[in-house]
Amino acid sequence: SNAEINDKEFGKVRVGIVQDITEQRTRELEISESAALRQAITDAALDAIVITDDDGVIIEFNPNAEKLFGYSRQEAVGRPIAETIIPDRHRGAHNAGMKRYLEHGTPRVIGKRVEIEAIKKDGAEFPVELTVLPIRDGGRLLFTANIRDITDRREAEDQLKAAKEQAEAAN
Repeated sequence: SNAEINDKEFGKVRVGIVQDITEQRTRELEISESAALRQAITDAALDAIVITDDDGVIIEFNPNAEKLFGYSRQEAVGRPIAETIIPDRHRGAHNAGMKRYLEHGTPRVIGKRVEIEAIKKDGAEFPVELTVLPIRDGGRLLFTANIRDITDRREAEDQLKAAKEQAEAAN
């Protein structure tokens, strides 16, 4: 909106009202602060943390994810999670589950602790414990996956099972 002001020295002067951008700047600061906070939290986490957007594209890959999967953060960010750490045989189920959740909000894996196989950059498969949680970041829906290698635990369970079977066979 324009307003006319009469001024003795300048005559008629057109004054344009400048839109207040304080709110926008505040929002930008909040976004960068929340991103910095998210970065600090994910970097300090003991588990591998992989954050994806609602298209399943990796947007965060913490240092423990780098160690666990063998990808650098730079290599992983921007890649579809399904093609990066999910074995071929599980990709269909992953994609179907994401689609179902986005369309109907019905979680089968989301919010639960699940044991499943994952795949490293070199193609090696290994068992993981996985928890996926949805997070709203402003208008975006993100998914945070906490991933823990359970190879040692699986091996111990297998040894215990074998020992139990041997003991039962001996009886």
